[in-house]
Amino acid sequence: MLLRMLAGAGIAAGGGFAFLVAHRQTAATGEFSALGAFGGPAFGVLGLGLLLCKGYREERLERGEDISRLEGLGLLTPRWRAVLGAALLAGLAGFGALSGWW
Repeated sequence: MLLRMLAGAGIAAGGGFAFLVAHRQTAATGEFSALGAFGGPAFGVLGLGLLLCKGYREERLERGEDISRLEGLGLLTPRWRAVLGAALLAGLAGFGALSGWW
């Protein structure tokens, strides 16, 4: 659990740093890194999810669910589906903000 939380903090910090670099590049040169603009906020949200939420495996096992037949996206709990959706929206918002969509 502690290792997951530390990894989440590192991923969130890395995502924030990537977006900061992309933002500064946009401000200085008018060009931006699409990967930093989208990936930075997306990884920031995923890192926060790892930091604040239990893992999908722990959630399912605490409820007594059998996970032996589940695989892929079927393993994800509603909470983790929401985290992934929020990460996608954050990535789109970061990309849109730096590309001038609004």
